[in-house]
Amino acid sequence: MKGIILAGGLGTRLYPITRVINKHVLPIGNKPIIYYPIQTLLNSGIRELGIVTGPPHGDQIKDIVNYYPSRNKLEITFINQPAPLGMSEAIGRCEGFANSEPIIVVTGDNIFGSNFRKEVQTFLGGATAFLRKAKDPHRHGVPVYDNNGHLERIIEKPTKPTGNWVVTCPYLFDTQVFKLINKLEPSEHGELEITDLLSQYIQNNNLKLTKRDDFWLDVGTFDSFFEATQRFTA
Repeated sequence: MKGIILAGGLGTRLYPITRVINKHVLPIGNKPIIYYPIQTLLNSGIRELGIVTGPPHGDQIKDIVNYYPSRNKLEITFINQPAPLGMSEAIGRCEGFANSEPIIVVTGDNIFGSNFRKEVQTFLGGATAFLRKAKDPHRHGVPVYDNNGHLERIIEKPTKPTGNWVVTCPYLFDTQVFKLINKLEPSEHGELEITDLLSQYIQNNNLKLTKRDDFWLDVGTFDSFFEATQRFTA
């Protein structure tokens, strides 16, 4: 299995800082944000990483990754995403890198309190994602179940969430993921959404959602950035 870190986008929720600095190189504690997901994948047994970057500050990620302490343990490929057209679009650009292997995908601004070695080692196909409780479920994808407890769909950023369990990284995908991405249509925002990709697996009854109570933080806002800084600063 190969690892993919999605580190493109504009980081608009952290403007004006991210107008001149890539969000993923901002410091949390004594290291840049992107070091955290890199370490999580390394601890999960992943040695081949594809890091998706893009303008205007993608080169900053390439520079900072070269200083990663365990850089010699990893084979890293940088993949360009010229425009922020969605997570699924970014994953689709990694088909050549994946080279017919399953993949584990994380975003470059997510911090985890544990690794996913077991899930990587026991992955048999389909797709796997993780459910965690969130204070702000309206910012995430929320699963919806029928009366029999079967997963019907995932609603992206609902205005009225039905619960506080949200779908989070990492995502494990089998080799059909790229074929399914090619079937997606852009959302109203002009992006290929990760929720729509997961919905393809739901239609095939091939998506597994696993509940986790480990630490997880999406460092995408000033509030979460402050929370992460407090946690990881000695």
